Amino acid sequence: MRRGVRHGGPGAAAILLGIAVLPAQAPPDRFHAILWCAAAERTALAPQFGCDAVQLPRGGDPRPLVDQGLGYYLDQPLGKGLLELRDEEWRPIVQAYERSRDPAVLVRPQCFAAPDLVARAAVAAAAEAERVRGPGLLFIALADEASATRHDAPLDTCRCEHCAGAFRTFLRDRHPSLDAANEALGAHFARWEDVVAPTTDQVRRRELGDVELPADLRPFALRQEFVDTQFAAAVHAIAAVVRTAAPSVPIGLTGLQVPGAFGGNHFARLLPPLSMAEPYAIGGAPELARSLLPMGAHRYTTLFAPAAGSAWAAAPIEAYVRASLSAMAADGLCGVVVWNDATVAGADGSATAYGRAVGDELARLRPALDACAGATVVADPVWVVESQSSVRVWWMLDSAQDGMTWVRRLGSYERQHSTSQAARLGWIRLLQDLGVEPRFVGEAELPERLLVERPRCLVLPATIALADRAVQAIGAYVRAGGTLLADHSPALYDGTLRRRSGGALDGLFGVTERSLAWADLLVRQGRSTARGAGLPLAEQGLQGRLGERRPDGVAFLEQGQGRGRAVYLNAPVCGYDRWRVDQAAIGPARDLRQRVRSVLRQAGVEPAFDLRGEGLPTCLLRRQLRLRDGREVLAVRVNALEEPTLLQHLAAAGPRPVQLELRAARALRHLAGADLGTGSRFELELDPFGVLLLEVAR
Repeated sequence: MRRGVRHGGPGAAAILLGIAVLPAQAPPDRFHAILWCAAAERTALAPQFGCDAVQLPRGGDPRPLVDQGLGYYLDQPLGKGLLELRDEEWRPIVQAYERSRDPAVLVRPQCFAAPDLVARAAVAAAAEAERVRGPGLLFIALADEASATRHDAPLDTCRCEHCAGAFRTFLRDRHPSLDAANEALGAHFARWEDVVAPTTDQVRRRELGDVELPADLRPFALRQEFVDTQFAAAVHAIAAVVRTAAPSVPIGLTGLQVPGAFGGNHFARLLPPLSMAEPYAIGGAPELARSLLPMGAHRYTTLFAPAAGSAWAAAPIEAYVRASLSAMAADGLCGVVVWNDATVAGADGSATAYGRAVGDELARLRPALDACAGATVVADPVWVVESQSSVRVWWMLDSAQDGMTWVRRLGSYERQHSTSQAARLGWIRLLQDLGVEPRFVGEAELPERLLVERPRCLVLPATIALADRAVQAIGAYVRAGGTLLADHSPALYDGTLRRRSGGALDGLFGVTERSLAWADLLVRQGRSTARGAGLPLAEQGLQGRLGERRPDGVAFLEQGQGRGRAVYLNAPVCGYDRWRVDQAAIGPARDLRQRVRSVLRQAGVEPAFDLRGEGLPTCLLRRQLRLRDGREVLAVRVNALEEPTLLQHLAAAGPRPVQLELRAARALRHLAGADLGTGSRFELELDPFGVLLLEVAR
């Protein structure tokens, strides 16, 4: 068994890709709890709730905070309106387009392509960073919930004259001849000066409604690629100038959106030059960011009070806060933004129940949080491919039934109805439940990365689109001895989003026949549409040389290629995150775990340690951490933050007795606590709302 694939960061692959290699970021000195305050006079509340820092808005004075012994982060030094649009700026554009469907109204109030706009914003942000720089400055958040649209709302902005010209330049870089550009756009422009990007409405009218999957989404892909590139370039340009004013301070984004077809949040492009991020816990975004940020980047999260009517609203508030903070310790986060002063204290400053819980649980977990702040999560030699082109295809397929209302497909809806999000999260939870910590690798960097690193297993999560270079690199990887594992529909589209006549990897998997009909793709909006008991198929009509034959197709295809092998589950892993905590779906969840565990074992991937106990669920996180001082720690927690009922049931009788089993005898002790001796089996207790942290003695 080999472990210890490096955390994503500067190295040979980054150099090959031409990514700017950032200087190593200094680790945090401790875990920072930041109270977000709406007014300066409320910042004095922070110590009362165990917080050592607050946010400092643009134009704010850091001196009173320093005098109070508080740290601070600079929040949005360039203000709103560029990287994040205000709702009052955004809503009229959407309403005007819904009324008229006229592309002329799709003009962003501040356009990234407007002459010198980004440059001026960068200079202003740098001046603000210089003004507030000091030993108390924790990080600089260039924007909160940054987006090319608003959050990740779907709309074809911006279509002003500046963006039209920038799009033509972008298009000519990829298609130098006008004939080639017309062919890609499905258009007949007579002059370059006349070229405009087709709207999403135009692409949908042309491509949706056939009995087969859309044949050519290239115009949509080109437009979204342009927006992703433009947005990332603006963020990077501003960050680079701000870095000159505060060279040792982490710089990035808070409220980071999950990757989507719109909005510009293409993580593999956006994150490598940043040194700080606070992603929302949606669709696997935190795990994805952890892989794609550079080594040593500071990662934060936000702690919200349970919303009324949510699953946690009926649970003890102390348990909610403890479970949330325990997850942060096990993730090696640098800190948490506690939202907000109004939820922890009343107008008179008296603590709310939520505020008391925050203060009490921060005090209880402070030693663990401080020790684990900035820790590296040790990844196993399992790579999961992140494909932004697949994100775009799945959005188009998922939204097909929306008709003209697709512009209302907002983030809150996508969270429950996105196949790309569900597939990413399903694979994360499936691998974690098997004791394996995967690493995400962007599709564009995969060919170069495979030249210098060698995972034991490569996973394709609903990777419906793959560029030719990635397909070739994957084939070479398998023939050289690697294991390829896919759930369904891999590489049906190329990197430009033109549908192929079949899956480009079908030969590797031994697929001999497949259907491209809509009705035979049994995954819609992040869910399986298959009927019947057992582990459902994801595709009907699939045939192959070796596999389990069912009346409606073949599952679990497996074929050797050279010294490696390829395994095709033909199963909707997108459903696993729900199945794993649903008693009615225990059969499919168990079947899927058994199949994937078998593939991983044959590839030589085994968890570093096991955990057993009567009545324990399968959703146990088992993870290795490398602390910033070099110590090795084993972390265990019940990985079910979204299911408080399960956690309450497990905790009803207090801490649960568990047996931890190592592959070889090691000396363990509780982190900053009692020695446990040396052995390969240890009897321990696990708080279902907490985290078990065990230091491996050197």
